[in-house]
Amino acid sequence: MGELFKGVADPVRREMLSLLRLQPLNVNQINEHFADISRQAVSKHLQLLEESGWIKIYQAGRERYGYLNKAAFYSFKEWVDGYLQWGERSLDNDHGVFLEDAKYKEGMPLTQPVMLQAMLSKDREFDGIFYNAVRTTGIFCKPSCSANPKPDNVTFYTTREEALKNGYRACKRCKP
Repeated sequence: MGELFKGVADPVRREMLSLLRLQPLNVNQINEHFADISRQAVSKHLQLLEESGWIKIYQAGRERYGYLNKAAFYSFKEWVDGYLQWGERSLDNDHGVFLEDAKYKEGMPLTQPVMLQAMLSKDREFDGIFYNAVRTTGIFCKPSCSANPKPDNVTFYTTREEALKNGYRACKRCKP
């Protein structure tokens, strides 16, 4: 996977992929689109795209044609799909916790990483499901609170009463 990222790390190479998306092109045709860089630089970019697996080069006589390697795109999509649940979550919220195939349902066990991610991303879906208490201030908040405590100073509680019982007071910003 690292090679795929290396291949698309440069904007010139991403532009080359966009050109090849339309049709296979020979090196001269690709070079015409990049007047501001040398032919040798274009060839090096194409070589890196080939080595990283994004394209394949076909030799036809003296001409070399570049074309997209569909397998690389599917490999990349498979990797991204591991993080995204296509159609499962609203795109209105650009941050939040990635859970398994379903949304969190009340009563499901919460893990430390899920609660930490929810707090850091200020995910409102977890408000009322758990509370984060900050040891250095003695205050507990909702996960969506605008306060930004250091993760090392946070303890999580599943109920408001549990946080109160342990000596924390309610936040005046988010009013949990």
